[in-house]
Amino acid sequence: MNQAALKTLDDGFGGARSAAANANVILPFARQGGPNSPTGDKVRLICNLRRKRQEILPGKLLGDPTWDILLQLYATHLDGGQISVSRLTRSARLALTTVLRRIAALEERGLVTRTDDPFDGRRAYVALSFAGAEAMDRCFSTAGDRALLL
Repeated sequence: MNQAALKTLDDGFGGARSAAANANVILPFARQGGPNSPTGDKVRLICNLRRKRQEILPGKLLGDPTWDILLQLYATHLDGGQISVSRLTRSARLALTTVLRRIAALEERGLVTRTDDPFDGRRAYVALSFAGAEAMDRCFSTAGDRALLL
C-alpha cells in the first residue's frame, strides 16, 4: 500500500481511522482534485451548515435525507473510502430505516454500492458508485463557489 493510502482519515466524529487499517475500503477511483476542487472537509462543512440550518428552522421544512446521505457519501468518497451503514446513519443524523430505504433507492438507480463486511456479517459498507461519484462531481463543478448553497 502506498504512503497516500496510509494517511489517517477524519471519521467525522472527532476521531480518526487509519486507511491502512481499513485497506479493503479504499476505492480506486477516488478523485484527486485541484485547489478549488471539493474535498471531504469542504463537503462536511456543507453538511454542518445544513445541520445548523435545520436547528434554526426545525421540522421537516428543509429536510432532504437523500441529499444528506449523498453529501456524506461524497465526503467519504473524496477521502478515498466507504462508510458503514451504521456510521452513515450517525453522521447524517437520520433514522436507520430512513437511511436503508434511501440507500435502496440510490442503489436501484446505480448511484451507490453496498458491500457486506467480509469480517463481520452484521455490517455493510456503502459507497458512491462510479456513476454516483461522477454525478456528485458534476453537481459541485456546476455549483462552483456557490457549493455552500447546496
